[in-house]
Amino acid sequence: MEAPDLTEIRIAKNQATFRAANDNIEAAAGQIGVDGDLPFICECAEPTCTDIVRIAPAVYKDVRRHPRLFFSIPGHEATDVHAGIGRIVERRDGYVLVEKTGIAGEIAEREA
Repeated sequence: MEAPDLTEIRIAKNQATFRAANDNIEAAAGQIGVDGDLPFICECAEPTCTDIVRIAPAVYKDVRRHPRLFFSIPGHEATDVHAGIGRIVERRDGYVLVEKTGIAGEIAEREA
């Protein structure tokens, strides 16, 4: 059995951190009854990225139902694709959905 790539593990754990922050944003908005698109943190593989993706709460919840799906600013998905840890599922207005694969996908499911 091949040893897991530490870069894949680091990227997956970093993205799990972004996802946890976004879950907090979604929960807080729900508690105070905010309507309309919410500012979520880009869930790309770049650990210093702080770009914002505006998504409706219902869309966010739909994406979160699939633990391997992450959203990122168009262009930011390149790191996942080039590293072989993700594939583009869909391009939408203002963001791209990426499905994590391999070790990164397994970690995403475990951290969900």
